[in-house]
Amino acid sequence: MPPRAVNAKLIALISSAAIGIGILLSGFVISEPAPYELYMAGLIVVWALFGLKISRAILPLLVLLVAMNIGGMIAMTQMTELASTPLYLAVSLFLAFSAVFFASVTSTQPGLYRLIFIAYVVSAVATSLLGIAGYFHAFPGAEMFTKYDRAAGAFQDPNVFGPFLVLPGTYLLYLLLAGPVSRMPLLAVPLLIITAGIFFSFSRGAWGMFAVSAVLLTACLFLQSASGMFRLRVVVMTIAAVALLVIAVLVILQLPGVSDMFTQRAQLEQSYDTARLGRFARYAIGFQLALEHPFGIGPLVFGTIYG
Repeated sequence: MPPRAVNAKLIALISSAAIGIGILLSGFVISEPAPYELYMAGLIVVWALFGLKISRAILPLLVLLVAMNIGGMIAMTQMTELASTPLYLAVSLFLAFSAVFFASVTSTQPGLYRLIFIAYVVSAVATSLLGIAGYFHAFPGAEMFTKYDRAAGAFQDPNVFGPFLVLPGTYLLYLLLAGPVSRMPLLAVPLLIITAGIFFSFSRGAWGMFAVSAVLLTACLFLQSASGMFRLRVVVMTIAAVALLVIAVLVILQLPGVSDMFTQRAQLEQSYDTARLGRFARYAIGFQLALEHPFGIGPLVFGTIYG
């Protein structure tokens, strides 16, 4: 092979490995700044120096996210004490740039999608196992992977841990429904682990997201296929999956403490939703404050006022 082709392959291999490592780290955010954030911040800078291309299609995303963060900086001028606001804004700006980064690299190298999803699944399985082990106190110190008696994995909050697992879970479900029958056992194991992680997070948002995603995915696969055999396969697998899920939930609910937590979390409305200063009331309060303070009150200040 000519040297130019060898160099191109080497660069592609290094860039793929760099992206894969970043995705693997994304499932471990116990403290901020997390290793993922430090690693990706460095990777974005290096990539920008050596040819990060932002297409015209991605430019609106960059402009909108930067404008939102400039708004946060303007709001910061209304604060008497900055406290942890600079770190909060730094993380927000990093998340904006990382969104633009992933949009840019996948638009120029679509082949990275498969690598990203594989790394995401590995990361999700690892953090799910930690969350499940923490929930059942599988080893000394495992409780660090729980919060509020709910699985949190290697995250600070179950309500972040649960939604993190939805996309890789949906991806595995897609491969299970559309892939060859011979790969089903290989895909079923990580899917079961991730589904268990979502369940034991007791995050209503994650439950809802995963359920809706699964229904939409199954419906799309059914409707876009012209093959009667494939449609029959989707129907049969869906019925089997729902039956297995019901049986699994009934078995899990027999475990000590699980039934009480499930009953509590399965309620549509929680006390912190509908209380006098609950979540829904705070939406109205926040909207009124935005009208009264067009420059904002500062990041994180709302919670110091209303608890």
